[in-house]
Amino acid sequence: MQFSHNGIEYTLDDQWWAEAGMTGFVPSGRSFRAGASTFPDLVPFEVAIDDVQPLNRKGSHGVFNDSEPGRQEGTARERVLRILKWLRDDSPIEPVGVVRLPASAGYRFKLGQGAHRFYCAVAAGYTHIPAVEVADFGGAGTL
Repeated sequence: MQFSHNGIEYTLDDQWWAEAGMTGFVPSGRSFRAGASTFPDLVPFEVAIDDVQPLNRKGSHGVFNDSEPGRQEGTARERVLRILKWLRDDSPIEPVGVVRLPASAGYRFKLGQGAHRFYCAVAAGYTHIPAVEVADFGGAGTL
């Protein structure tokens, strides 16, 4: 399936979408439910998806990359299926990490952590996402 975020097109494997039971999915709200965070001292807040700078990734499955060797997150397919099933079941999901950008950047935030969660939420039709503000460490890693 094709979906877009701020003018950039992304692909999510149709088989993954179907296998996760997402056919006909309609979000029950504008954001998924926030679960526990890797950063328990940071307070989650809601961010409009349109306020987040698009991610330009090239890898095994575009924005849905496989983990680096030796990491426990699994393949892109495993990670995406797990997240889509959480969305389908309205399970609480860890907020993404965002980095605040200067006003001149054109977007309020960029992803610092949680690209798979973010782009699964975009594909599922959410307009907002739970987030915590993290330090800029240069990438959008982890599930």
